Amino acid sequence: MSHLRDIMQKLSQNRSGSVPAAAAIPAASSAELARHCQHYRRQLRAASPAMLSYEWTWLHQHLEDLELCGATPRMLEVTGGRRHVDQLLDETRAYLRELGQEADQRGLSLTRQALSVVSGEHAWEVSNATIRAQWGLD
Repeated sequence: MSHLRDIMQKLSQNRSGSVPAAAAIPAASSAELARHCQHYRRQLRAASPAMLSYEWTWLHQHLEDLELCGATPRMLEVTGGRRHVDQLLDETRAYLRELGQEADQRGLSLTRQALSVVSGEHAWEVSNATIRAQWGLD
């Protein structure tokens, strides 16, 4: 979900010329977003409390990254424009609502942790053994 790394790479590759819009960074339509949220909800139900904590931190970092994109003209251009960034923000906020509901149902109070997250990996996808150990994902 986090596209900041992709955006920064595109910016560095295109320093000398105009930056093309990022067509490879998709945003979901309303129907797709509903399907994505259903899938995400299933993932959350199967996730451990440690995974939910990781997701909370990860999604908040992702939200900050997208807000930075929206406030920086060059990043906004690379991300695909205002409308596209707004769609990505909507997706992230929808996922945060789903996560908040799951935490409430379990009686968990989630807070951001000062641990590393992998920008492109949800808790159930983390492949880095060190990060998995830090978060207690194993």
